[in-house]
Amino acid sequence: MKKILVIGGTGHFGGRICRRIVGEANTELVISSRRKENAEVIANELRQTNPSAAITAVSLDQFGPDFDKNLTTLQPNIVIHTAGPYQGQDYRVAEACIKAGSHYIDLADGRRFVEGFNVLNKAAERNNVLLITGASTLPGLSSVVIDHLRDRFASIREIETSIAPAHQTPRGTGTVSAVLSYCGKPFDVLVDGHWTKMHGWQNLRVQRYTEFGIRLAGACDVPDLGLLPDYVPGLKTATFHAALEAKWEQLALWSMGWLTRSRLVRDWSKFVPTFRRVSDKLIGLGSDVGGMHIRLSGVAPDGAQQVLVWNITARQNHGPEIPCSPALILARKFAADEISLRGAHPCLGMFNLSDFDQEVANLDISWSINEAT
Repeated sequence: MKKILVIGGTGHFGGRICRRIVGEANTELVISSRRKENAEVIANELRQTNPSAAITAVSLDQFGPDFDKNLTTLQPNIVIHTAGPYQGQDYRVAEACIKAGSHYIDLADGRRFVEGFNVLNKAAERNNVLLITGASTLPGLSSVVIDHLRDRFASIREIETSIAPAHQTPRGTGTVSAVLSYCGKPFDVLVDGHWTKMHGWQNLRVQRYTEFGIRLAGACDVPDLGLLPDYVPGLKTATFHAALEAKWEQLALWSMGWLTRSRLVRDWSKFVPTFRRVSDKLIGLGSDVGGMHIRLSGVAPDGAQQVLVWNITARQNHGPEIPCSPALILARKFAADEISLRGAHPCLGMFNLSDFDQEVANLDISWSINEAT
C-alpha cells in the first residue's frame, strides 16, 4: 500500500484531488487539514461513495512547530501540497518531505517559489526522493503542450499563453490571495529578445477565444515567464495573460494595479476576505465555461512561418480540474513505481498529452490544435 497525503485536503484544489484519487489501487488516502474535524467531513463523504477505499483524516499544520515530526510519524510515500498561496511561502513542506523520505508534489503558481526550487536538489538526491513543483496548469501542462508541438517547428520564437476562467467557478482563499499578491507589482517578461517590465493585471489586451468569444486580458506573473526561455532554445518572447469573464472585474484589477503603482495601496492581501465575499455573491452572473490557449509562433521545418494554437475548453465548471490534473497524473505514476527520477525539479515535460487525456476522460474538457495567422 502506498500512502498518499494531501496537505490542504479540504481546500479549493485539495478537495478535488482527494475526490479524484480516492480508491486508487493499492493506496491509502490521507486527508489533512489544520482542524481534523474538517478533514473528517470529506473523509466521511468519500467513505460513503468508496466503501472499500482506505481513507484517513488527520490534523496537520504546515506552519506548526511540530510539523516535521508529525509528517515523519505519518510516513507518507507521496505528499501532495495544495495549501496555497505559494507566493511568499518557503520550502518547509518540501524540506520536511526530504527528512521523512517522502516524495513531494505541489501545485505552486508562485514564480519565485518555482524558479528557486532547485535549491533543494542535492538534499533530495541524497535522501533518494523526488520533489516536483508547479505540477499544475503552469508549467506542468503548458510544458507538455509545448513538447507535443516542438517537432512541428524548426524553431519556436514566441509563446503566448492565456487562461480564461469561467465566472461561475468558485474561488478559494488561496486563489484570491494569489491573484492580488502581484496586482500592480513589476515583473520581468521576455519580449523580442529583451527582458522588459510588466505590472500585474496591467498591459490589457483583447483576447479572442474559440468557444466563448472576446475577453479583456491582463498580464500576470507566473512561473512560465522565467522557465520557458531556458526550456525552449531560441525563444524570443514568452508572455502570459489572464482573462476574467466579467469585464468589470478585469477593469477593477487593472485600476487596482494603478493604485499600487501610484503607491496609494501597497498590499492588497489585507482585502482578500472582502474580495472573496463579493466574488461569492456575484458568482452567478456569468457562465460555467472557461479555457486556455497557448500560441506558438516560429519557423516550420520547410522554412515557412508558422503559428499553431492549442485551445482547451472546460464546461460545467470543470476548469479547476485542469490545474489538479498534473499532480494527479504524477501521483498515480509514483504509486505505480513508474518514476525513477530523483532530486528537486519544476514540472517540465514530466508526462504527455495522452496521460492528460486519460486523467480528464470523465470530465467535460476538450482540446484542439489549430493553425493561425
